[in-house]
Amino acid sequence: MAGADGPPSGNPRKPLLAAAGIAGVVLLAVPLLIWATDDSRQKKKDDVAVAAGSDTLLEEEPLEVPKGDYAPAEPTPQPSKQKPSPKPSPVVEKPAPVPSSAPASKPAEEPKKAEAPVKAYAPPKVPANTAAYAVQRLAASNAGRHICYRVHVKGVGWTAPACDGATAGQEGKGRPITAINIAVADAKRVNGNEFIQKDGWTTAWSGASDGVDLLLGSAASNAPNLSGFTIGVESGNVCQNHKLGGHNWGGLACEKPAGWIFGGSTEPQLWLEAVRFNV
Repeated sequence: MAGADGPPSGNPRKPLLAAAGIAGVVLLAVPLLIWATDDSRQKKKDDVAVAAGSDTLLEEEPLEVPKGDYAPAEPTPQPSKQKPSPKPSPVVEKPAPVPSSAPASKPAEEPKKAEAPVKAYAPPKVPANTAAYAVQRLAASNAGRHICYRVHVKGVGWTAPACDGATAGQEGKGRPITAINIAVADAKRVNGNEFIQKDGWTTAWSGASDGVDLLLGSAASNAPNLSGFTIGVESGNVCQNHKLGGHNWGGLACEKPAGWIFGGSTEPQLWLEAVRFNV
């Protein structure tokens, strides 16, 4: 065994040899790299100096494109196929908008068809509660043919007017009729006569035009009883029904071709108690 101060014995190890080799390569490469860098810098300085000393600047040469099938063609104006308008188009002005607050125009009204004239009656100028007054009011509200009537009951007076088939008189009370008031509308004229109980026909045949009162009998306090009557109209047809004291209604009967109809009885012991009329 050798002493501590002496060199190590034996061959050097492989890792040490490899490390020594790498260090040598690095030491040799560094001077070469420094030299190459300096040389490149010097060359660039020389080129700049030469360019600076020249009188002209280097410029890029223009790119030449061969003229031929692939050369871009210069645009040439083409004639327009559209014919020029001989006159300028008129300027169409749009109507000014109508404000929302403006009232809308009303559509024109269609003319109304002419209607067949209907005979109208003026307001009644006759005494109220008469047959003429009632028939005028009825015709004014419901145009057409009508008949109204009232009767004078002995010891009671005039009843309210009745029209178009309603009953005038007091049924079952034993009170005879002494007068009949009749008026028509749209029948031109009503005609009639009365048959007096026990006395028969005592007055002439009489009549009244549309809307005018016809009186058969008498409304006096001492007037005789009526037991029958005749009635007819000039336009249309009149029908009657009657009730005698102590008897039932006789049944509806209408105007004969002669232009009148009789109602009631000619027997002296019988008298009228109620009547009904239609036209």
